[in-house]
Amino acid sequence: MDKGLLQLDISTAGRKLQKAIARASKRWTTTGGVVTLDIDSTAIRLLETRGKAVKNWASASLESSEAATEEEAGPEAESLGSVVKELMNSSGIKARDIIASVSGLYSVSRIVSMPTPTPGSTMEEAFEDLARETMPLVEDKLYLTWQTILPGENEPQALLIGVPRDTIDNEVQSLKAAGVNPSILELKTIALTRAVNREQALILNTEPGSFDIIVVVNGIPEIIRTMPWQPEKLTPEEKAEHLAVTMELTVDFHNSRHPDAQLNPDTPLFITGQIPEEAIPRDKLEARLGYPIEPLAPPLECPADFPVSQYAVNIGLALREAEPSEGLGNEGLLSLDINLLPRTYRPWRPSAKQVYIVVALIAATVLLFPIYQITSDTMLKTAQLESKLDLFNKELERRKLEIAQREPLQRAIAEYDTIINLGGGFTQDLALIQDEADQLGVRVQDVVHQGNKITITCQADSYLVFRNYLTALEKSGQFLTPIPPPEGYPYTKAGTIVVETKTGEE
Repeated sequence: MDKGLLQLDISTAGRKLQKAIARASKRWTTTGGVVTLDIDSTAIRLLETRGKAVKNWASASLESSEAATEEEAGPEAESLGSVVKELMNSSGIKARDIIASVSGLYSVSRIVSMPTPTPGSTMEEAFEDLARETMPLVEDKLYLTWQTILPGENEPQALLIGVPRDTIDNEVQSLKAAGVNPSILELKTIALTRAVNREQALILNTEPGSFDIIVVVNGIPEIIRTMPWQPEKLTPEEKAEHLAVTMELTVDFHNSRHPDAQLNPDTPLFITGQIPEEAIPRDKLEARLGYPIEPLAPPLECPADFPVSQYAVNIGLALREAEPSEGLGNEGLLSLDINLLPRTYRPWRPSAKQVYIVVALIAATVLLFPIYQITSDTMLKTAQLESKLDLFNKELERRKLEIAQREPLQRAIAEYDTIINLGGGFTQDLALIQDEADQLGVRVQDVVHQGNKITITCQADSYLVFRNYLTALEKSGQFLTPIPPPEGYPYTKAGTIVVETKTGEE
């Protein structure tokens, strides 16, 4: 365990050093700025920053299909590409490479313990195995990305993110149709976390087709929820009520999971997005939730007429390239810089960072060569010790393999004990699942129990009935909420629902 932590610390230090060199190289080699692009279901927004100052911004409406809020729908690549191209031409914002946002709709994020790869496997394969266990989505429809965020007291942790492949592929194709190369893709929720720049905060980001709720703890988005909605069909009071209820459920879920580290009542609430302030009564939101609403004050020089709230996502994207913030002061935390752009879309070319790393390595080699000659004997002894360590590691791996072979039996025994301990509670859960299905006309095709999780395969006559069934299970109070929706929700009428009984809470 000590060796693993040591490797993590060295990796963390190297990562921070590389980012510092990259930022310095940009200041030395170019006078250009950073261009960011934020896309939602109805509009796009461009922002150009130079250093820590906002220089130019522009937006354009997307008057495409009404199905832009559907999971697999949206503007055609050529249509969106043409809007982006026209906006860049009309605004004078030029850039070959941009940083673009990605909607969090139907994406999944988890804070997990760093997995240990089995012998012969890679860290990527270890995270894929972990995603299969923790994410309620089909793995071949997700792009998986992760980043180490915090060395915990007992084990390091990572932020694991799964984004639907269609979401990434459609956006990249649209931008390439406009002649734009997306060098970085980032979730809007992570960009908003960076823009707020607080150790603990609540963030509500409202857009015409969806809204985001983010619970930030220790500078990390510990809970991310992106929900579809249709605000045009609601009154201002109904909008405030709907948002308040969803946020209360999210906060309650966090507090139930962290009884010893609940959110403080003075946790600031930041409201950003594209829906005007007068469309959602903020005084009602503040009175209902009890958290003080604070205006967004990013560490950028902004013109007086710059709409900070509407460009909050762009600001967070632009701050990826800025100097590290001094506001948080969490030395153990890594800054969030996850790039969702798959490797298949990244053309290889030497970047300024790579050039300076090579130069630094050459210079270090020249300077350290005399020292290398003097310490050659020590290095030889080190090699001998490493050989002994390799033998020890091989024996350790053999022992681990023996233990792993015993795990299926131990797991079966644990599951049997869980079923025995559940007693009548499990029968009540099954009865509730079937009763709610009978009342709503939902056909339950299969129910599988594993530990404190129950997997329900069911089908309804319409997506509204399916949605009501999922809502009824949440309101029953017998399962942990929110219940992860199946793929295609809320417009699917069949799928697999995974619920977790409250018996499994710690």
